[in-house]
Amino acid sequence: MADAIVRALLEDSNLKVSVAVLTETARDGRRKHHLKAASASLFAQGLLGGALMASLQKGETRINLQLECDGPMRGFFVDAAANGDIRGYVKNPDVDMVLSQGVFQWRAALGNSGFISVLRDVGGEYYRSSVELVSMRLADDLNHYFKTSDQVATRVALTVQHEGGEDLGRVAGVLVQAMPDADVAALERIGRDLETRLHDAVAKLEQLDARALMAELFPGVPVLIETPVRFTCACSRERALATVENLGVDEVQHIVDTLGSTAVTCQFCGTKHEISLPDLWAMLERLGRPQTKH
Repeated sequence: MADAIVRALLEDSNLKVSVAVLTETARDGRRKHHLKAASASLFAQGLLGGALMASLQKGETRINLQLECDGPMRGFFVDAAANGDIRGYVKNPDVDMVLSQGVFQWRAALGNSGFISVLRDVGGEYYRSSVELVSMRLADDLNHYFKTSDQVATRVALTVQHEGGEDLGRVAGVLVQAMPDADVAALERIGRDLETRLHDAVAKLEQLDARALMAELFPGVPVLIETPVRFTCACSRERALATVENLGVDEVQHIVDTLGSTAVTCQFCGTKHEISLPDLWAMLERLGRPQTKH
């Protein structure tokens, strides 16, 4: 099934719910960035977190979710749009240690300190907020973020489950957030065992998709919106050419004189854009320094 986020409203308690299944998206991110096991699993959680947060937005808005830490992974960056487009990267793709379950599961990769930073692009206006990591478990730290920074009653749960020989066997998450005049006590009750219920529901479903997971977690609640999710990037050869040209005439001349050609690799998707000597000559002509071509 295609990856998606579905949204619903718990009318009795005035709580909004987003449920995400991002298995193929996480695997695509792993392939693009050649991620090893721990980096891939933590990045999958980051993609879930970014996608769930973006699902709360409207229109063309975007969310940037950044995690910085003092462990060997060093952190990740996720850029997620309300329309389901998502991309990102990991600072160290090679973290591959075997991790045990429990409260210290991710300490070997993330270390002992760091922060989560969220940047919202709302119609060209940017809002940034940050909080320190307190548990080194992303779902818990996102809950801490919502409580201390957004100050909106919210519960997030994430799960990345092995299946057969696949580390990213099933990748899913859920976010429940209070609307104005919501029953916050109901949110507290839901939140107490949300992580366990998510894990069990994902493991139980024979065919995992976002609608089926919503029905398993919140029986009888109708899906209001379904948004496909895909790992996609806005990079292009034209943008790569513009990036090099913006370095200025002297730097472009230096590339011509020393290398003869170059390439720009997109940090978000790993695509390598080749820039040839004729491309560089054309830049120099536009920059007012035409070349004598031999």
